[in-house]
Amino acid sequence: MEQAAPAKRGVLSPRLRRRLVPYLFLVPATAAMLLIYFYPMLRGVFTSFLDYNTAIGTSEFSGLENYQDIVRDESFWNSMQRSAIWVAGSVVGQFVVGFGFALLLNERWPGNRLVRALMLVPWVMPGVSVALGWRLIYDEQFGLLNDLLGRMGLHQLTWLNDPNLAMLGVILANVWKAFPFVTVTMLAGLAAIPDDLYDAAKVDGATMLNRFRYVTLPGVRNVTFVVVLLMVVWTFNYFDLVFVMTEGGPAQATEIAPVLVARYAFQQFDYGLAATVAVIMTVFNIIFAVLYIKTLRRAEV
Repeated sequence: MEQAAPAKRGVLSPRLRRRLVPYLFLVPATAAMLLIYFYPMLRGVFTSFLDYNTAIGTSEFSGLENYQDIVRDESFWNSMQRSAIWVAGSVVGQFVVGFGFALLLNERWPGNRLVRALMLVPWVMPGVSVALGWRLIYDEQFGLLNDLLGRMGLHQLTWLNDPNLAMLGVILANVWKAFPFVTVTMLAGLAAIPDDLYDAAKVDGATMLNRFRYVTLPGVRNVTFVVVLLMVVWTFNYFDLVFVMTEGGPAQATEIAPVLVARYAFQQFDYGLAATVAVIMTVFNIIFAVLYIKTLRRAEV
């Protein structure tokens, strides 16, 4: 009677196959990330070393020449200064307004849930829609804001056409759009504070201000760090609202770094300089990302 041939063993052992299966499921997502994010990023870094200007038809390696030109370009330093004002004003305004609403919505009163739902409307609206709406509000002749100023007997202002007011105008619009995110996040932080701490503070005779200072603020400290870092990164890279409202004007008063990239690329057709500014922005984003990760780890501990 013939004996059955022994079964062939696979190249990989069952244990090794079980370990590899989860990583195989990650292959499509990893390939998509490489194609959508990392390739354009690497391409941008490579372009920053080229004298790449489609207006004059040049595309040749120039080394660090673009970086040297950017350092000497007054428009770049102006955009960095405007970006600092834009980020600082927006983040401070968003946090103050958002945290204030979070404290209000953390209390129990009729209509609380409805207000929480309506609060998200500005956050979910597209940036272009928000920009167009606020342009109408700031309109010199028919705008709501100037109409209110006129009814109160005050001088009407040319908000988006005045270099001294344009940045304030776009910051106010950005605060209105983004403060709901701060509110929702800080609400979660407030909800995580045990009520026993407030009860103990009341028993010890702590005033409302002292309870806020010694219980609320320490309780939301880690959440605050995370929210502020996220808002800094998002605001620094935000393009839609400023470009639609002012296109960087008047007189470059609102020309933040992303708008400068757009001007170099789509008005001057100098993709080398545009990529150089984008690379510098990426360096700042990496720094903020490292701070964000460290803050998250510290919060977990």
